Amino acid sequence: MRPRPLCIENPEHDRYVSLVPDGDIEEILSKQRTETITLLSGVSEESAGKAYAPGKWTLKEVIGHMTDSERVMSYRMLAIARNESEPLPAMEQNQYVSAANFNNLSWEQLLAGLDAVRSNTLSLLSTIDDEAWVRSGTVMNNPVSVGIIAYGIAGHELHHLNVIRDKYL
Repeated sequence: MRPRPLCIENPEHDRYVSLVPDGDIEEILSKQRTETITLLSGVSEESAGKAYAPGKWTLKEVIGHMTDSERVMSYRMLAIARNESEPLPAMEQNQYVSAANFNNLSWEQLLAGLDAVRSNTLSLLSTIDDEAWVRSGTVMNNPVSVGIIAYGIAGHELHHLNVIRDKYL
């Protein structure tokens, strides 16, 4: 079992990591994958295209954002695990969502993408050894470890699932 990160230098990461329960992170991510797809598969195409308030993202955009964010975080985890010494860039979430046109994609396509990304994240995690797990790099001018990113992926999804349950379902 991977040790939970103890020191989180960036409050942005802490807000997500703190949502993750204790336990094996790979098991948590795997279970989360199944639960999330099961929860969302009951949503209709029509409902997925709606926002809960003016100016808010549609559910399709939320799922697209979750998928893109995990892609970016997994890349960061890979880069740091493989000893990347260059700082890694930020991700401007509104720019990504705006450019992606998620509302033009089918709900089924978006859920398949979310599922595939999590499968890839789990595959990547299986290649990371104990030394790389605690390795740190720089993201948005802040130090961050591979472990913090892994927990951040789980916590980011938990954050959005809370919003989805509260505002969309």
